[in-house]
Amino acid sequence: MYLSTNKALASIYIWNRPYKWMTFEIREDGLPVYNESFKNGLKELYGGVRGYIYTCQADFSTDAKTNISCAVLSTEPVPVVETDVVEDAYQRIRQYEEEGLLVIHHFESLSEEQRARDKRIVLRAIQRLELLKGEHPLSPFVKEKFPLIWEEAIRLTSHG
Repeated sequence: MYLSTNKALASIYIWNRPYKWMTFEIREDGLPVYNESFKNGLKELYGGVRGYIYTCQADFSTDAKTNISCAVLSTEPVPVVETDVVEDAYQRIRQYEEEGLLVIHHFESLSEEQRARDKRIVLRAIQRLELLKGEHPLSPFVKEKFPLIWEEAIRLTSHG
């Protein structure tokens, strides 16, 4: 289970696929920033997805492995003191955006610099996870959503 002190960040961990695909960062002020890496990606990945955000009460420590200041861990089971049923994760994420608790960089508004950064992220994921082999659950998704980057990865591998 993912533990965070930030409900808006927890909302992007509501997921119903055999893989995770999210590009986000945490600003210095602690505000999560979600970067939509393909057109209508947020709605496609989160629309109609049901899940829960649990509020737990315990002595938590931060998880230094994540470099995310609001990610926490507990070595003991923690009691749930509140359950927030999220009927549609997309709607909840957009609500958090409207409330100023989360920033979304929508695909259409990404700068060339942001798109270049996302391209590098996708290429690194293809290489690191060996997606070209087709055995990883993320392979079909990346091939479909980023066909030009997929083809570039093939060219780089064959010339590597």
